[in-house]
Amino acid sequence: MTLKARAQEKVERAGISNYSFDHDVLVMCGVRYTIEACNCGEPGCDGVRLRKNATAIGRVLQ
Repeated sequence: MTLKARAQEKVERAGISNYSFDHDVLVMCGVRYTIEACNCGEPGCDGVRLRKNATAIGRVLQ
C-alpha cells in the first residue's frame, strides 16, 4: 500500500470527509500536509506521518 493510500485511510478512519490530494500533498480544510513514512515502532502506528507544509504557510502570509 502506498503512503498516499495509507494517508487516505487514516483520514477516512478519523471521520474526515473534506480532504483532497494535490499530487502527493494532502489538503484538509485548506491546510496542506506532506505525507511521510513513520518508523517510530509504536504499537498503534499506521506507518504514516502528516506534517504541515511550511512552504505553503509562508506563501499565504505574504
